[in-house]
Amino acid sequence: MEAKSKPGILKNFLNKPFWDTKTRSANVKGREMWLAYVLGPYGALLLQSIVNSYYNQYLTDVLGFTEEKGLWIATFMVAFPVVSKIIDAVTNLIMSSLLDRTESRQGKLRPWLILSLPVMIGSVLLLFWIPVASPVAQAVWVVIAYNLYYSIAYTMWNMPTQLAAPLSTRNVKQRSHLSMAFTITRNIGTGLVSILFPTLLSAVVRMAAGDNARGYFLCMAIICGVAIPLLFVQYFFMRERITEENRRTNVSSSVSEKKDDSGLTLWQQFRIAIKDKYWLVFMLVVIIMELMTNLRNMSLVYYTGWVVKGNAYGEFASIQAKFQMIAMSPMGPGLIILLPLLKKLGRRKVIWMGSILTIVGSTLAFFMKGNSTMIYAGSALAAFGNLAFSYTVITYLGDVIDHVEWKTGKRVEGISGGVTGAMFCMAVGIAQGLFNLGLMITKYAKPKVIGEAADGILLYADQTAASTNWINIAYQGSFILIGIMFLLVFLLYFDLDNHLPKMQKELEERKIEKCKELGIEYVPASVQEQREKEEQERIAEEARVKDLQDLCRRKGLNFEEENRKYLEKKAKKDAKKAAKAAKQKNATF
Repeated sequence: MEAKSKPGILKNFLNKPFWDTKTRSANVKGREMWLAYVLGPYGALLLQSIVNSYYNQYLTDVLGFTEEKGLWIATFMVAFPVVSKIIDAVTNLIMSSLLDRTESRQGKLRPWLILSLPVMIGSVLLLFWIPVASPVAQAVWVVIAYNLYYSIAYTMWNMPTQLAAPLSTRNVKQRSHLSMAFTITRNIGTGLVSILFPTLLSAVVRMAAGDNARGYFLCMAIICGVAIPLLFVQYFFMRERITEENRRTNVSSSVSEKKDDSGLTLWQQFRIAIKDKYWLVFMLVVIIMELMTNLRNMSLVYYTGWVVKGNAYGEFASIQAKFQMIAMSPMGPGLIILLPLLKKLGRRKVIWMGSILTIVGSTLAFFMKGNSTMIYAGSALAAFGNLAFSYTVITYLGDVIDHVEWKTGKRVEGISGGVTGAMFCMAVGIAQGLFNLGLMITKYAKPKVIGEAADGILLYADQTAASTNWINIAYQGSFILIGIMFLLVFLLYFDLDNHLPKMQKELEERKIEKCKELGIEYVPASVQEQREKEEQERIAEEARVKDLQDLCRRKGLNFEEENRKYLEKKAKKDAKKAAKAAKQKNATF
């Protein structure tokens, strides 16, 4: 008996034409990319970056959630981030099911952006507006607001946003451009927040007569005011062409269900994968890297206030802005250098080099507490080296999956994606809990004003030496550990690159034999990819011609003349691109 599918939801939500997408073109164009994947998402990313980086400081330095209030509050600060991320993982699964069942006129994803807006704004304001005085009541308020934001509001926004590019078009090239645009926006957004937000917060706190709690709330209200119109921009200029296509042809499009051609359960895949040394080491390396990276990010605010210039908490905002601009400045040029190095030396050697730079830079900064010049220099060197990990290691995921297939004949994408997704979700909570555990053990205290300098900067009582040492370990020590781990693993053990040519050749031969047994034509992946690319380009060109014809018809333009201008411009662009590629190719020999 055939199982009944669950009924669709949100069928009558946002049914009026007013809510329709403003993007009409069949192809993805620049306006859609810039508005729906760069400018639009930046509002929600601003809120998420600030909550990620500063809420812990708000709890310890503004509310005073430190060891001074008792063992129970210390235990709370360690446990609640971890438990909250477990809840977040569960709501992610629930959200996947809800997305699959969504059948709105506006698509599967876009309605949830609108639904997330009031919950997101409300929960962010509740995080920084705590009207109760009792520590127990404050802790309950924090747990509810924190989970309302992360487990519900952010999940409602983040999952549709992550799935927007895959449902935007079938054109792989256009889809990859959208994904890359969003990824760059997310990375740049975090860096800008760490530079601009402390300055804004400091100014607002001064306007609030030094009331930090009121200053934080007013600051977040301002950011919410920026985020609201940007989220509407994201909604109105996003378009789900695949959803529209499936709706026209009455085909179901599941955005969360991932069918595994291997026919294995996740548990069966896990039992196979964990026996493969490369798969296991890769997963352990990524887990440790994520934990240490989040630990470093969590400690940044404390590091700039208590370590960079010693006890300079009264000017942490200006120090952090300067620190991020100077210490992180090599990352831009580093990305330009990284790609040629990867082509010339390969991933493994680039990771060796990055490891050494990270270890040297972070060790220099670690032993120079209070010496801002040496800390800036060491942190900049470490950031440059870290590029080798953050942009390279994840490229090994497909390779370790191939190695499992080469050894066992089974593919393990399902469990690999599940494990990496779970670790990315859990790493923030575990890192926050670990960082808070260190603060509580070392008796970090709520900052206390003890005077004012001649220039008006507030002076604060010193923290314990143990707590500033822990902050230094969390920030610089995390990078030292990452660097040592990558150097040892990739120098002494992880030599998968050496086996890839043989492995890929044998996998190809197996596929050829399999096709012969089935009596079907074997098409190499590269050939199939080229065929699909050509077909996508043909469809995209047909859509472009149709759009141009419609435009010329509406504005009374000559189609032949406008099309000729476009083709001439494209020919020049293609020639320039080909010349650049030829120049780069010659430079490598």
